[in-house]
Amino acid sequence: MNNKKLIDKILEEARWLEVIDVFRVESANINAGEGGPTEIDIKIVHLEDGTVVPRISPQAIFRMIRDYWIEIGEKVDVAREEPGKSASLPECNPGKYIDDDLFGYLMARAGKSEGAGKGRKKSKGISESRPGPIRSIGAIGLFEYPDDTDFLTSIFSTTGAEEGGSMVTKRIYTNTFILPIWCDVRRIGCEAIPQKDKSISFEPLEGVSLEERKRRLSKFFESLFYLGKSMPGASKMPLSPKLIMIGLYAKPNITLYDALGNDLSVRIKEVKLQKECTRTGEEKIVSIASGKVIFSIEPEAFVEKCELYKEDIIEIKIGILESFFDKKANEIEKEINGKLSNGVKGKIKVIPLIKLKEELLS
Repeated sequence: MNNKKLIDKILEEARWLEVIDVFRVESANINAGEGGPTEIDIKIVHLEDGTVVPRISPQAIFRMIRDYWIEIGEKVDVAREEPGKSASLPECNPGKYIDDDLFGYLMARAGKSEGAGKGRKKSKGISESRPGPIRSIGAIGLFEYPDDTDFLTSIFSTTGAEEGGSMVTKRIYTNTFILPIWCDVRRIGCEAIPQKDKSISFEPLEGVSLEERKRRLSKFFESLFYLGKSMPGASKMPLSPKLIMIGLYAKPNITLYDALGNDLSVRIKEVKLQKECTRTGEEKIVSIASGKVIFSIEPEAFVEKCELYKEDIIEIKIGILESFFDKKANEIEKEINGKLSNGVKGKIKVIPLIKLKEELLS
């Protein structure tokens, strides 16, 4: 029996890591889009058939992860003021800061002036960059955006035409989002250095040990269970996961995100019928939704794609919040493995979300 911890297995065996997080948002606007002073819009994306769904950008997701790290006392490379400069600059030190390591950075610095008087010259600016090993396209809503709105009052006039505050229209939604995140495992806590023979050598960052690599990856996983957005004087519904999938692959650029999204469905758990009287006294039957939802997975595209990459799959673990699904974890696992060939059967495990959390964070 293999008792190796999941974090150890990721760092020792996996070349590529895929994380899929499914969460719900209720009556909120997590990531504002375009809009004027009297309107808070949402970010949207158009699907192939023209359907409009809400979107949360990867920058917003990574900002929420950073905010969580700050809350728990983790060192994060927030912008800091430099003497004699109006703009604040981050340090860009991946050896020291977890976010510089995992998310990367791109920092353009102005050139320095040399000499004195009219003859002084300004050296060329420099650009410091680190492509982060963790990347994402952001979260996509599974349902069409119905153009729901809320109305707020600002503490100051947004138009200057009236005294005091102004009314502000805020676009909101209730939706289920699917968030894919990918990670180039070899580059966690390491620097990719090109060699003369055109190969790439991965050298540990100064001060980053194997234990620190494990700790940083664990802190990333931890943040997904406590994701949320807060601001002074206001907070929004935490984005607690209903499903998290962890995929370990032997080769890069593999994804099952599209297949899982295709097989995942969300429906109203309970719809009641009741009689109502119209203004004319007539009776009619109306349906009332409870607002409760239930998730289900019909593993068709997921199974097919697992077969496509069966030689490259090391292990896939799917954690579900069982009370939100129409089947128990062991039932879903049995259904998936019953459709898989022997080459990949047994590599896919479906477990309660609490057990996946324990495996990732223990």
